[in-house]
Parts: sequence; structure tokens; C-alpha cells
Amino acid sequence: MVKITGPLHSDSASGTISDVLTFSNRATGQQCRYQRKQKDVITPLRTAQRFKFSLAKDWWLQLNGSEKNEWAVLAK
Repeated sequence: MVKITGPLHSDSASGTISDVLTFSNRATGQQCRYQRKQKDVITPLRTAQRFKFSLAKDWWLQLNGSEKNEWAVLAK
């Protein structure tokens, strides 16, 4: 039987399969990592921050084009 040394029966592979396995090229060579799913813990601080972000988003959507351009210039 042939021994496969590369990932996914290829010379190189990169990307994620079903949000579980991630293949990448590192300085040390090919790597395959298991990606744990992040837990979305709902805390009062996180809820307050999400509310503030939602308000800011709503305010941004109410601005007209020239007002958005002013903010873009200030951001630069």
C-alpha cells in the first residue's frame, strides 16, 4: 500500500472542511488543526456592548452620503 505523506491526498492543502478541520501551510510544514466551536456566552456586559453597537449601526445607517464622507475623512 502507498503511504500518503501530504494532506488530503495532495502535495499541499489549505482551508477548512465543515468548520472542523483546518489545513494550513506553516513554516514547520503542513498542519491540520481541529477547530473548536466558540461558545457564545451571554453575559450582562456583552449584552450591553451589543446594544451599544446596534445603536451605533442604526445611527450610521441614518446618515446621508456627505455625512458618511466626513466621517471617512476624519477616520483617515
